[in-house]
Amino acid sequence: MAILKHTKSQKNLYLRAFHRFGRLAHSVDTFLDFPEVTRIHAVIEWLNEQWYINDLSKNGVWLNDIKIATNQNTLLKQGDKLSFSQINNLVYHVTSVEPPRDLLFPVNESQEQIIYLEQYHFLPNNKHPEVILHFDSQQHCWYYEDMHEHLQQPINDGQDLRVGNNVWRLFLAGAATQEKTVELKAQPSNNLEFIFNLSLDEELAELKIKSQTALLDFDVRSHHYLTLLLARYKLQDIQNGFEADTQGWVQVKKLAKDLGISEAHVNIQIHRARKQFVELLNNEIIPSALIERKRGKVRFGGKLFTIYKGKKIESSNLENTIE
Repeated sequence: MAILKHTKSQKNLYLRAFHRFGRLAHSVDTFLDFPEVTRIHAVIEWLNEQWYINDLSKNGVWLNDIKIATNQNTLLKQGDKLSFSQINNLVYHVTSVEPPRDLLFPVNESQEQIIYLEQYHFLPNNKHPEVILHFDSQQHCWYYEDMHEHLQQPINDGQDLRVGNNVWRLFLAGAATQEKTVELKAQPSNNLEFIFNLSLDEELAELKIKSQTALLDFDVRSHHYLTLLLARYKLQDIQNGFEADTQGWVQVKKLAKDLGISEAHVNIQIHRARKQFVELLNNEIIPSALIERKRGKVRFGGKLFTIYKGKKIESSNLENTIE
């Protein structure tokens, strides 16, 4: 994302996709409390995959010591020198022109550096997550789930998130995540065929997903057995003639009991399955196309699936496939 470094303090300023500078405290992203700075002095904006600055002031903005034209977008490049005043030391250097991204800022000075957010994050680490942070592309909102309390809650811009002894603050770059997710193809799950391969002793589960253009190998993972079990529940309801909107829903408590693991571990596996799903499909399909969730219940989101046990088909909802 775009980063400006203040020449005097050497502090980094991370930019939102539409970032306002000025003296109107409640309406700008960076407050510049100097008399020569106007209420909305300038805007830096991410447009057409590049960063531009627009001078909206009466007193001027300087780029590489040259005053730029007012009310006109001027391209910013890495290494540029940017000044909002020739009276006070409001000089910044452009140290990055990467696309905007949402961040977690460390609140405590002793903490680690910032975390650039992808669609899924396991905190403090992947092996022993206490909190899972993920982006809901349908709601256009970040959610966090505490693995101890099993509560999923939205988290907003500027809100703090505690993980152990550390506290992180969410910084939304605005269009950074939203533009990316608005463009999701949201390919219907019935365009995907889920192929499970299960060992005879049910110790190893492999998943492959066939789309209209490719066959993706999700390899062998422990969370595939959870997804497979959800597919079995769904197929049983289909065979029993349940309505489509009721098929496959199961209580997390029951799922945990059937898997022989804790509810917390079930939630972790669900998120690991969904994380791998969106990563391998390049965020083109929402995670609920794999596993749907509501009020303590989950179900398999796919519509077309086949389960092989050993080399034989155990079950399938595809026509003319069951031997």
